Amino acid sequence: MCLALIGWVVDVTGEPGSAIVEIGGRRRRASRALVPGLQPGDWVTVGAGWILQRLEPTEAKELLALYEEVDGRAETAASGGPGGGA
Repeated sequence: MCLALIGWVVDVTGEPGSAIVEIGGRRRRASRALVPGLQPGDWVTVGAGWILQRLEPTEAKELLALYEEVDGRAETAASGGPGGGA
């Protein structure tokens, strides 16, 4: 199983066919072979080192908010909060 993460393109120069993408405050290299025409500032999904798709800025922000909500629920469950274990 692969989890796609949301990030934005920082740079498309350098190594051919790759881009630098910032995800959660960390920068990493990802292949842009599947999504041609990327520009710095584009929001994207990244999975297993590949940029999978370009996102509209509003869509990216909605997905990031959803990820944060799910992450918060997971932390509550792990700490034995409402609906949690332990």
